[in-house]
Amino acid sequence: MGGDAKRISIEEARRLVLERVTRLEGEEVALADALGRILAQDAVAPNDLPPFDSSAMDGFAVIATDTDDAPVALKIIGEARAGALAQVPVEHGMAIRVSTGAVVPEGSDAIVRQELTEVEDGAVIVNEEVGAGTDVRFAGEDIRAGQTILQAGTLLGSAEIGALAAVNIARPVVVRKPRVALISTGDELVAPGPELRPGQIRDANAPALSAATHAAGAEIVSNVRVGDDRESTIARLAGGLESADIVATVGGVSVGPHDHVRPALEQLGAQQVFCRVSLKPGGQVCFYVTDDGTLAFALPGNAASAQTAFRVLVVPAIYAMLGRSLTLHTARGVAETDLPGTIGRTSVIRCHAEMHDDGWHVTPNGDQRSHILTSLLGVPVLALVPDDREVLRAGERVDIEFVG
Repeated sequence: MGGDAKRISIEEARRLVLERVTRLEGEEVALADALGRILAQDAVAPNDLPPFDSSAMDGFAVIATDTDDAPVALKIIGEARAGALAQVPVEHGMAIRVSTGAVVPEGSDAIVRQELTEVEDGAVIVNEEVGAGTDVRFAGEDIRAGQTILQAGTLLGSAEIGALAAVNIARPVVVRKPRVALISTGDELVAPGPELRPGQIRDANAPALSAATHAAGAEIVSNVRVGDDRESTIARLAGGLESADIVATVGGVSVGPHDHVRPALEQLGAQQVFCRVSLKPGGQVCFYVTDDGTLAFALPGNAASAQTAFRVLVVPAIYAMLGRSLTLHTARGVAETDLPGTIGRTSVIRCHAEMHDDGWHVTPNGDQRSHILTSLLGVPVLALVPDDREVLRAGERVDIEFVG
């Protein structure tokens, strides 16, 4: 299926990937580990928030009708602080000093702010009339018990984690992180550290794609390097397909005598879905699926090609497994300068971006050739120039996707 004869569009490639993805199962995690995770089920409040009527201000708890003829003197009979209840109820002619957050004392129905009062000889002089409910935070006015406060699919940030803590959801159910296996291929690759011998190069893609995997919300179960050897490639791929939801290989995807990824995948029983995408850079990317649903992406080796193909195809697969919408990371921008295109291929331009009154304005980040690693530095967005344009002129609108 797919074959090498015809390139397919980015949209078609994404459709073919996403229709083979199912959202992963849920798991409980502690709130301390929930940042950046995706809710697998609705979060339903087990109790009210606030859990009791409380004072919104420092002042005095009173019966509102006692202030109708303000100024009026009320006897101070006690104090209520946050975490410490008043010991007696409020009755007519009386007041209890309260702190912000304190439980509203029994019998009272309003809070008089401290700045509206004076204290003399054990009494508080209330200088202005207040109505019932003034400066009272009522139980459940923010969240009611049984209310859905966050829906499944919500990305948990600091505010969401705070809300879960406030209603005592200590272990939210989140979508399990997709497991990703990365395999770099090539005799020439060397990890950072040792001195290079003639003909060797640093493996920049492995750490870059590992970081991109984590940024997308997945976890790395293996990150290995294999030389240009058929049997070793098969062994590494077999291990990845066994342990991961997604396998991404880098390099070795062409049809030369030292390119072993595609025949190795086929020998292991993976079915090819497509192998050429109308994408520049990164068009020489292949997509396979195993019988048990593991996804395998064979990415080209040049840095810009590998990282662009990963962002355009692998990241949406990760998001789909998490139940996370790709639309949260897409927008329309404005070309600040001319953007180069290629007839027959969607050109993905690595860009700087600045926010103007009419939206994001994007500017190419230098040399856009596929081996230019520096074109990826400091790039917040990718601009997609359609495959029917040799150039998209400055001032024209363009689809953009945010990186990370």
